[in-house]
Amino acid sequence: MQVLSVSKIIINQLITLCEELSLQQYSASLNLLMNNSIGKHIRHIVEFYDILKDSCQGNCVLSYDKRKHCNRTETEIKVAVDRFIAILKWLDEIDNDVVLKLKVSYEKTPEEGFEIHTSLERELVYNIEHAIHHMAIIRIAIEREFPDIKLDKHFGLAFSTIRFRDDLCAH
Repeated sequence: MQVLSVSKIIINQLITLCEELSLQQYSASLNLLMNNSIGKHIRHIVEFYDILKDSCQGNCVLSYDKRKHCNRTETEIKVAVDRFIAILKWLDEIDNDVVLKLKVSYEKTPEEGFEIHTSLERELVYNIEHAIHHMAIIRIAIEREFPDIKLDKHFGLAFSTIRFRDDLCAH
């Protein structure tokens, strides 16, 4: 599955970023991020992948609304990197698609929601797009607040944007 290799690229970019940031840079409350930190965005990305991983190993029902916020992931770089490494190992073990149900709620309580049919492959696509969205926000914060940190040139860019830019350069 192409989504597996793309997920690994993204997660490896995130691990590299984590390893380049100081703890102060990782956990600093930044005005640009509405007083959130880079670590909070990292935690949010990790949680979505973990929810998907756990649903594939459990009852095949996932809900991104029912996350356990791990404060250590947003304040301790090693915890985030270890969680990303566990996700990479899980991705290496995937050998076929899995039928899943996604529980969604747009009401005041998650219990008022509904379930839709989905699959592991579809949810990996969602997680890729979700991660890239947060990585774009992280990129803005890094470039403004910590310009000494050098990011991968594709960090936080959608693959369609990368292709578009490559096409422009080719002409």
